[in-house]
Amino acid sequence: MLIVGNVVGAAPGIYRYDLGVHELRLALPGDHRAHVAAAALEQDCVRNAAAILAFAAVPQRTTEKYGERGLRYVDIEAGHAAQNVLLQAASLGLGAVPVGAFSDVKLKSALKLRANEEPLYLVPVGRP
Repeated sequence: MLIVGNVVGAAPGIYRYDLGVHELRLALPGDHRAHVAAAALEQDCVRNAAAILAFAAVPQRTTEKYGERGLRYVDIEAGHAAQNVLLQAASLGLGAVPVGAFSDVKLKSALKLRANEEPLYLVPVGRP
């Protein structure tokens, strides 16, 4: 998911990735960074970011295929994806930081995650 707050050319809102058409779709209009920051223990890097990438997973999808070890794979893949975001942000001269400190319940609510989706990671991005 992408939470946009202050990005040139993108309306503020929460965007979901649509796998079927390989694009981001606006799911919830408006600036939701304050709600996400509240769920993330009021961290300034989350509140002040131009955008926040939120990684979430449906763990059952992976555990059905790989058993309990699938939970480890979900976490590993989230880490790999976040690392790629951090590297790309650095190459663009942007600041980014991985955030794992948040209330799962509050973040699920702020992002309007589905019942089977679990929040894993936040990566706020912006100008340093």
